[in-house]
Amino acid sequence: MRPDFDIVNGQEVSRELLTEILKAGTASIRVSTRALEQDLEGQTRAATRGNAWRAWKSEVYPKGNRPAYDPVGRVFGNGGKRTQGLIEYWSLPGTNRAKGNKYLAVPLKAALGTSLGKNISPRQWESRFGAKLRPLFRSGKTPLLVADGAFGPMGFTPPKKAAAQRRGGQKVSKVQTVAVFALIDEQPHANRVSLSSAKLRAERRVGSEFGSRIAKLG
Repeated sequence: MRPDFDIVNGQEVSRELLTEILKAGTASIRVSTRALEQDLEGQTRAATRGNAWRAWKSEVYPKGNRPAYDPVGRVFGNGGKRTQGLIEYWSLPGTNRAKGNKYLAVPLKAALGTSLGKNISPRQWESRFGAKLRPLFRSGKTPLLVADGAFGPMGFTPPKKAAAQRRGGQKVSKVQTVAVFALIDEQPHANRVSLSSAKLRAERRVGSEFGSRIAKLG
């Protein structure tokens, strides 16, 4: 956000009053920028599980309560490529497409028994459970990545481990083939976080905050 303040409205003001007016502008940007960050955090938190909402960060120029003719507030998604991709998926229109004639792996219910939740990848799943996924292509239907093992309330257990547990007297679900990931060519962005409406609310707040602070100056 970078508003233009009509400060003196054609009238001369003292240096002291001008300083206070400029400080009011800076404070208005600071409060409104933080409100914009919280708005996006709330929308992201409502749209998706996990801690993706924590990726939103903000900064304001100038820092502190210093006067400035052109105070600027900036809200951005902080983090690496994976976090940036997640932010784009939830807040920007578009489509995720697999590269090199490969597939996008979408976790199914059987893949979500870890702290990574919906963000888990096939490689991470294999590493977590010590099992191998294999592709299953079906005519006219979505391809799958499947695994053979015991799937129960405690998650996935590889066949050999399940057999050992059963020999030890433990109650273990029967070994079966279960779909863990669906393989798709492309996926539209969820686009459930509205950047434009949040920005509009923040811009309106700038004017309200600035007017309130100017009124207090008399």
